[in-house]
Amino acid sequence: MTRWALVLFQTLILLTLAEGAARMAEWFRPQSQEVAFDYAPYRMLRMIRAPWPLNREGFRARELESYRNTFLIEFLGGSVCLGVGTNPGPTLPERLQAALDARGLGRRIAVLNLCQGGVTSAQELAIFIQYGLPLDPQVVLCFDGANDLLHPRPIGEDEAPNLPYRNAQMRAWFEGHHTALAHLALVRVSARVIKPPPAPGPPVSGEAILRSYEYAMEVTKTLAESRGAMYAVLFQPALHYRKPWSEAEKKMWRARGGNDGGQTSRQARELYAVAMPQLGRWAAAHGTTFLDLTGAFEHSAETVYSDSVHFTGQRGYALLFDQVERHGLLDRIAVRYHQWEAGHATLDTTMEAARKISWAP
Repeated sequence: MTRWALVLFQTLILLTLAEGAARMAEWFRPQSQEVAFDYAPYRMLRMIRAPWPLNREGFRARELESYRNTFLIEFLGGSVCLGVGTNPGPTLPERLQAALDARGLGRRIAVLNLCQGGVTSAQELAIFIQYGLPLDPQVVLCFDGANDLLHPRPIGEDEAPNLPYRNAQMRAWFEGHHTALAHLALVRVSARVIKPPPAPGPPVSGEAILRSYEYAMEVTKTLAESRGAMYAVLFQPALHYRKPWSEAEKKMWRARGGNDGGQTSRQARELYAVAMPQLGRWAAAHGTTFLDLTGAFEHSAETVYSDSVHFTGQRGYALLFDQVERHGLLDRIAVRYHQWEAGHATLDTTMEAARKISWAP
């Protein structure tokens, strides 16, 4: 009995020392907590901490009710549209708002950023149904593509293309963060050091990826247009496709990708090269406004990316928005806004006339 008590005592001492060492490790090299998420059904992720203000639903926006009764432009997309990066400056939604303001159109226009980190087009659709559609937007812009193409196998961990994938596993993972063990630094540090590789599984074909992406876009477009909204896809570029790499980008990717960096880049280029003509044909067949932004950096060997998709410095969003303007998107939005404003002016005049008649003696 005394021997077992001694073993237990020594074990507790060792665990205490290990916990203390883990806490010291976290103190000296803390995990980045600038952006943090919690689980959300269907959309899977809900941002709970960020270096910018969040509303109660976890979006980089005001409270959603404040957007009613405006000419509302909604952005759907992932972390790049959201604004994740290394000092990237104004985001695409912010630049659009500023450009419309500069044209004198901003008085009744509001640009709403409904983007969340990591989402694919299927999660965008879930967000749009729950939060975007009830606000009756006039314009819906999906800035996406990279998550749909680069996440599924063979490049990422997903077991199927574009779906609200691994929902049970994701929920269990977040629920595990609320257990007693989650408060132990030893568990947290061990999880950071010991990262088991994803379970092997069959690759998802490029055709299946594209079919699923097209399906999610088509449903979003149908719902948006059912409310009279203009719908457009802004196809997102990636470092791997149509950009000459700077020396800093080469060094960064070698450090991130290791021996698999070249293979990953080739796979990404192949997916994009197949996707572009197919998505173009799909957009033409469905009358969808499709802005191919993958050439935004094809003539720029300067450092734009901080990783495969996120930006470092302000040149990334600046060059990207220049491409958006060249595609004529602002002109289309301006035309739609003037039509909307004229309709509201007529309605206001009619209501004022009715009010005067109702009060006439």
